[in-house]
Amino acid sequence: MNPYNKLFEERIIFLGVQVDDASANDIMAQLITLESIDPDRDILMYINSPGGSMTSMMAIYDTMQYIQPEIQTFCLGQAASAAAVLLAA
Repeated sequence: MNPYNKLFEERIIFLGVQVDDASANDIMAQLITLESIDPDRDILMYINSPGGSMTSMMAIYDTMQYIQPEIQTFCLGQAASAAAVLLAA
């Protein structure tokens, strides 16, 4: 069993890499998919990231603000630079 699939089933998104275009697109797709499955259930985001691209972070941030579900963010390890902004979103 893929642990990321299990997390997704529990509405948990794990950001454990540097924020770049590829990781941002993955996170955005997960957020939009979870909203389409159930727009009334909260989403949890666990962050352990050294940060990264501010433009990629803004794409994730904008998606977090755009979708209907509330998003709870948690730092597990580090949330530096761009990841710190997502933690505070």
